Amino acid sequence: MLTRMRIWHRISVRTRAAVGAALASVLAFGLATYWVGQGAYDQWLPTAQGLALNDATSLESALDFQQVLVDYRHSPYVLVLADGTWAAHDGLEESPSQPGFLPPLAQDVPVGYAEMVRIHLPSDAYDRTGPVSASATGRTATFLRRSGGMVLSSDQLAALTARRSIYPSDITQRGRQGLTPQRVTTYVLVDTTEARAATDRVTRELGWYLTPAASLFVAAVAWLVTGLALRPVESIRRRMAAIGEGAFHERVPVPPSRDGIARLAGTTNVTLDRLERALTEQRRLVADASHELRSPLAALRSALEVPLIHPQQADWPGIVRGALLDTERLQELADDLLLLARTEEAVGEGTVDLHDLATEQLAERAHTHPHLTFTADLTGAPSTVHGREVLVGRLLRNLLDNASRYAASTVRLTLTTADGWTLLTVTDDGPGIPTADRDRVFDRFVRLDTDRDRRTGGAGLGLALVRTIARSLGGTATATASPTGTGAHLVIRLPSGTP
Repeated sequence: MLTRMRIWHRISVRTRAAVGAALASVLAFGLATYWVGQGAYDQWLPTAQGLALNDATSLESALDFQQVLVDYRHSPYVLVLADGTWAAHDGLEESPSQPGFLPPLAQDVPVGYAEMVRIHLPSDAYDRTGPVSASATGRTATFLRRSGGMVLSSDQLAALTARRSIYPSDITQRGRQGLTPQRVTTYVLVDTTEARAATDRVTRELGWYLTPAASLFVAAVAWLVTGLALRPVESIRRRMAAIGEGAFHERVPVPPSRDGIARLAGTTNVTLDRLERALTEQRRLVADASHELRSPLAALRSALEVPLIHPQQADWPGIVRGALLDTERLQELADDLLLLARTEEAVGEGTVDLHDLATEQLAERAHTHPHLTFTADLTGAPSTVHGREVLVGRLLRNLLDNASRYAASTVRLTLTTADGWTLLTVTDDGPGIPTADRDRVFDRFVRLDTDRDRRTGGAGLGLALVRTIARSLGGTATATASPTGTGAHLVIRLPSGTP
């Protein structure tokens, strides 16, 4: 079974569609052949039943008791007495081994009552040369069973039983005596030869000729239609092959149909957009990082090369302290770049209590920046957010570092929760952020003109990390106008988590 399944899955989609369509059409036409053949049989059967009824009427009118049944020349029949014995018959042989397999009707049945019955005949219960001689073994036949039209006297019954059939060789010398007056039950065989022949013709024409031809036609149509349906997929494949060679600006064609292939093409283009943006960001990050690293490396190299020229005049402790500061700055830059590259991978599971984390950070800033006043509105219930503490802590640390760098005297932090969101705002009374730069300030390596000096200026990654971490946690980071009219006002919106 597994081998057959593997072979089936290795076959092309077009071939599988054609084979499936062919099998479905064979099944459908096979059922149709059976139903149509049965319909043809049912259509011809009433005609045979009508002929049997006419024969039964003719048989009854032929009982003249002088020349009994001599003028009857139609379907095989049996005349059955009340005790189940046969008074007369033709085309069917009475079976001593299985007497009474043609039961008589009750005497109180109305005169002329007729019904169709199917009876299994024993193998020796019919004439092999008659209409029911299709098989050498027993078979089921359809009879018209009818109540006789008159009550026959004892003499009439004796005369009837004296001639058992229309053939002279079957005439008995003496009929049965002492029979009580009664009606006989007439059994006339319903000849279904024409009905069966019609069924055979329909089955042969549909089953042996139409079904194979129609199945091949359906398979061919399925092959062609599947090929046409898969043309957009082939176009997508060719375009993806070109994109794989470096043409990341290319997009796959989207077919006009609103089906799964169109949705696949649309999703592929969205993925390619993200891939192109990611590659662009990667190249930009590498270029910007290289540019940012050149300056401190050049300064560090110069600070070391110049004293080597005049080693006796160099202040080596001061040189080492300066080189150490530059090395620390390079290390911070490398750490920020590494965290920026791994932020989405390091989101992780768990929750962080922002209330406690903000309290700790503010206490640390009050110690490291004694010239500033840090205020906070943390009176609400403890607020938790999803994520790892190292990321959320870095987000809050960068916000407070940025505010501490530019604040004149005061930094304010506010923490509120509402409708499943946590809102973190940090406001300072510094020079603020111009309206045109409020979105650009979150880009990588962006530094405004006012923070170019080495004392206050950073590498331009602090707020970029804030936005990257916020987005990785499912939130946003924006800069808006300060409610006081001065300074910067940064707003972080994060989805609340359950502790």
